Amino acid sequence: MLVFILFLALLSITLVFYLIIRREEKEKIEFFHVTAHKFRSPIAIIKWYLELLSKESVGNLNNKQKEYFAEMYNASEKLNEKIDSIIVLLQLQSNKLTLKREKVNVKDLLTQIIQKLQFKIERHKLHLQETYPKEEVIIQADSRLLNIVFQNILENAIKYTPENGNIDIKVNLIEKKLLIEIEDSGYGIPKERKSKILADSVNSKNMGFSLYFVKLILKKMKAHINFRSEENKGTTFSISMPI
Repeated sequence: MLVFILFLALLSITLVFYLIIRREEKEKIEFFHVTAHKFRSPIAIIKWYLELLSKESVGNLNNKQKEYFAEMYNASEKLNEKIDSIIVLLQLQSNKLTLKREKVNVKDLLTQIIQKLQFKIERHKLHLQETYPKEEVIIQADSRLLNIVFQNILENAIKYTPENGNIDIKVNLIEKKLLIEIEDSGYGIPKERKSKILADSVNSKNMGFSLYFVKLILKKMKAHINFRSEENKGTTFSISMPI
C-alpha cells in the first residue's frame, strides 16, 4: 500500500511537470512552487508511518520486512529531498532565493552526506577515500545549498563508476579559497559532450538536471565549478569558493 502511495506521488509530480510546460513562465514558477509545497504533507505522513512500522511499534517484523521498510523509508526521504530541490530551483529561477550564512564544518557536512549514500557505495562495491587539511575547515556558507551541491556530484560519481571503482574526495585551502575535488574512476565523459556539460540550460543528452542545478547554486554563492574527464578513465569535478 505504501509503495503504491509513493508511486502515485511520483506520478503526480510527473503530471505537474506536464501541466507546467503549458503555462506562461511566471505562472509556471508560481504554480509549481505552491504545488511542490503541497507534496510535503502527504510525504511526511508516509515517512511517519514507515518509521513506526520500522521500529516495530505495531508488531514484530522479520529481517526481510525490516529491509523492505528501510528501503521504502529511504525512497520517501529521497522524494522529499527532490521536492526541496525543486523548490530551491524555482527560487533560483525567480531570483527569490536568500542565502543563509552560517558556520559550516566542511568535513562534518561531507561525512553526513557520505553516510547517507553509504548503501549505494556498498551496493556498487566502490572504494571511497577522503583527504582533508590538518586544520579544521570552517566556512561561512548556506549549509543546505552546499549539501545539495556535494550530494548531487557524489551521486553522479557513484552512478557513473563501475563496480570496484574508486571515488576520491579532496579538500584543500588555497589562497583564501576552498577547493573541493571529487574524482572518480568511472566511464568518463565523451569528447563530443564535454563542451556542453556545464551549459546554461538543461539538455538530457548533454547534461543532467543535477549538474545544471549545481551550477545555478554555485553561481548564486559566487563559487565556480570546473571538470576534467577522460573517457574510460574517470572524471574530476572541482569546486572553488571564497571562505
